[in-house]
Amino acid sequence: MKQIPNLICIFRTVFAIWLAVWVLKDSENQTVLNYAFWFTWIIILLDGIDGIIARALKVTSDFGAFFDIACDRITELIYISLFVTLKWIPFWVLIVFLIRGILVDGIRGFANKEGKTAFGEKSMMKSKIGFFLTSSRFMRFSYGGIKIAAFAFMFLVHSNLPQYLNLEMFLIYLMTFFCVIRGVPVLIEGRKYF
Repeated sequence: MKQIPNLICIFRTVFAIWLAVWVLKDSENQTVLNYAFWFTWIIILLDGIDGIIARALKVTSDFGAFFDIACDRITELIYISLFVTLKWIPFWVLIVFLIRGILVDGIRGFANKEGKTAFGEKSMMKSKIGFFLTSSRFMRFSYGGIKIAAFAFMFLVHSNLPQYLNLEMFLIYLMTFFCVIRGVPVLIEGRKYF
């Protein structure tokens, strides 16, 4: 029972990898892109469900929190890499996510050595603004909502709604902005771990 949240993380990550390979094989096929739209909703929504189940079963752990973040990072990089490969978004978006991910997760690794976590009661974030931007349910839910819209609707726009490409690119840039703005407090407050 206690491994159910981790199994959900593994499932959604493998599902995202499979989806990317499937779309790459037939990226012009409207049916494939329409299914990718719906499958993306499932993949991203499972990210929230694993945490809900972990709390409901009272099986939360530091490893589970780490594993969830790792699977989140892998999944978002799979989508962004797919979109860059298909030339649907600019390459610099991938670079921003890679740099932010490496720096933030590296600092969180140092904080973890001192018993601090990314979220929750043992959060490494001490300032109110830092905690709000990185750990609050509001910001985590908002960022997740923007990601699901940006990732899912990218398939729909390229399938049969090209007139919404400007709106879709706005969502990609908004997601990238959230990625950076949520990483900056970790970089600032993480200096104390060096």
